[in-house]
Amino acid sequence: MKKIKIIILLLASFLFPLSSCYDLDEMNVSPNNAEDVPNNYKLTYVLTETSKVYFNLGKEAENISGVMQYTQRGTDFNALRVNSYDWSPQSWSYYYSLLRNNELIYDKALEDNHPFFQGVALVMKSFIFGLITDLYGDCPYSESLDANEGIYFPKYDEQSIIYKGILNDLRTASKLLSNIDESVTPISSTADVIYHGDPNKWRKFANSLRMRYCLRLYNKRSEMGAVDIDIINEFNDASTDAFTSIDDNAIMKFLGVTADNSAPGGPLNSANPGFGDKPCKTIVDKLKLLNDPRLYRWLNPVLRKWDNGVTEETQRTVTNIFGESKDVTYVPLNPSYTLDTALYVGLPVGLSGSIALDYNKGDDTNDYHSEKNPYISFLHDRYRKDVDDYVNAKLMTYSEVEFIMAEAAVLGGFNVSGSAEDHYKSAIQASFAEYGVEEATNGFDFDAYYNNPDVDFNQATDKQERIIEQKWMSLWMGIESWFDWRRTGFPDLKTGPVAMYGDKLPLRFMYPSPNLDPKYLENYQEAVDRLEKTQYVPGGQSADHSYSKMWLLQGTGKPW
Repeated sequence: MKKIKIIILLLASFLFPLSSCYDLDEMNVSPNNAEDVPNNYKLTYVLTETSKVYFNLGKEAENISGVMQYTQRGTDFNALRVNSYDWSPQSWSYYYSLLRNNELIYDKALEDNHPFFQGVALVMKSFIFGLITDLYGDCPYSESLDANEGIYFPKYDEQSIIYKGILNDLRTASKLLSNIDESVTPISSTADVIYHGDPNKWRKFANSLRMRYCLRLYNKRSEMGAVDIDIINEFNDASTDAFTSIDDNAIMKFLGVTADNSAPGGPLNSANPGFGDKPCKTIVDKLKLLNDPRLYRWLNPVLRKWDNGVTEETQRTVTNIFGESKDVTYVPLNPSYTLDTALYVGLPVGLSGSIALDYNKGDDTNDYHSEKNPYISFLHDRYRKDVDDYVNAKLMTYSEVEFIMAEAAVLGGFNVSGSAEDHYKSAIQASFAEYGVEEATNGFDFDAYYNNPDVDFNQATDKQERIIEQKWMSLWMGIESWFDWRRTGFPDLKTGPVAMYGDKLPLRFMYPSPNLDPKYLENYQEAVDRLEKTQYVPGGQSADHSYSKMWLLQGTGKPW
């Protein structure tokens, strides 16, 4: 009994001071399950994951790269579905997961009166919501993050309202980021993987995105007036404080240390090197026609080259303008075959697997790995590495901003300083700088490149088309070129023989497969009813189709 009393007294002596220092709520907080995570940690997560999602949308042919004919799928089991544009519903849950984390950053920033985090959170909110509506059309927006208020099945807002919100948030972000006192609101440079805590660069990014969306909405500018957004004035205001050099580029660089921070094509993320994505003949032929130096940054030469100048197989070492060498076997050409004899060969658009397997193979009866036809170029080795200087997630670049300025000058009505040609030329030079063209061993001559009649701005019959074509090349394996094509119809890309829905390219992602809850179905159906079916949507199929037009395209006559 005496022992029991001693134990009780000892427990009391420990509990008394503990309860005098902490209240019960604090005692129940587990240090291993922190609820108040600092914004620096959350910011890193949102920036890295958003960058990777955006990068992968362009990198993988089954999404946008194949549509915009940067790449085509070769002969793997999934190639036919990809090359025929037989798209299925696409999940958007990860985008909204990122938005929920981003909202936590914003709410915490409001609580702490931290304008830097407020501004950055608004930029990323705009970027992610912009991506969702660009891909799908109408989508959950105003109610999408209100589950805590009991809204589990948010309505799908109309695109005009979403774009209005995006532009308003970006304008607010620009103001918040204009006068940051870092001595009062310290920023961790390591947490910010895009700009390392530089508020001035984030402000420029906000304004550059405003320009992107103003041009996106150009064909709908009269309808945006109905929601109190003046596209012209918005653009003019943003353009005074946007990107001014490639140092402003919004880029996340891969580190190559772990799978999470490595490029998706490298060995840390891919057990087998990816050869399924082939460079597409469309862009390969264009690059060759223009003698464009970026060809050598993006592609390898063929392993086996048909050649009229040899009578037997001959191995030679070829060296590109950047000093990179590859061994190529030159193979005698049988005159009865019409084959591509170039060092750089792309796979034509939309071939079936069996034809792609033998493309440009001629009378070579050797068996090759199904993804390694040696008579077609592979993507450059850098796309099978964990890290490379020229493989990174580009959210927006100075080159894109200069192309936007050039196009705005051509369209007219905007207050653009400098000529359309000056901005066009600067855009091309900026893209070359991004890929280190100045490192060419033969001293690349930009003036000679520019004087090509198919490059020179003044020799273009349609100057907007000339701008968009060069912009398409500069956006190599990115998704913004798809959005430009939808808005302008340029470049004039053609489908291949296996295209499922005719001779046109798809326009949008299909909504995720609808939840069976009645309220969810009601909201989903309202959004579907606002889509416009085109002649390429098979009869009897829902308007929720990749060939239906969202509000952004309705009534514009674009891209067709």
